[in-house]
Amino acid sequence: MIQTFLSREAEMLQAAEAIEDGVGSGELHLLPEQPDEVDEAGASAVEGRLLVRRALARERNPKLRSMKIQHVQRMGAPLQCEVCSFDFVKTYGELGKDYIEVHHVTPLHAIGVRETKLDELACLCANCHRMCHRAGPGETWRTPAALRRLIQEVSSQDR
Repeated sequence: MIQTFLSREAEMLQAAEAIEDGVGSGELHLLPEQPDEVDEAGASAVEGRLLVRRALARERNPKLRSMKIQHVQRMGAPLQCEVCSFDFVKTYGELGKDYIEVHHVTPLHAIGVRETKLDELACLCANCHRMCHRAGPGETWRTPAALRRLIQEVSSQDR
């Protein structure tokens, strides 16, 4: 692909500019919809097409994740989910060593550009991380503490 791009650089740059102009003008939204891509029985659907996406994303410093993990380990605490206590090593053995997701307790969109401290990050398993980000209409993000309370409420209702 890179060779193709390099051999047709002017054409590729022109195509990229056309896409950028189409996104900016809204003309890409005028393209006809694809025919129904789900079979009549509803048992399969077409996947795997290449899509181009353009999005703004908040910058994150990848070093913070390893700094947070090292901090937890230096403190002698187990590297586990701060919400549900899931421990990757206990479940996956050596494969799970040093693995955990690191989550901003307060989302970057709410605090803006600033220096992030390690105590503003939480170690979470993938499930709890997604649940912190999951919100319905009119809802906002959940802190790990709020998610922990929700889990406790739900488990107390099951008794």
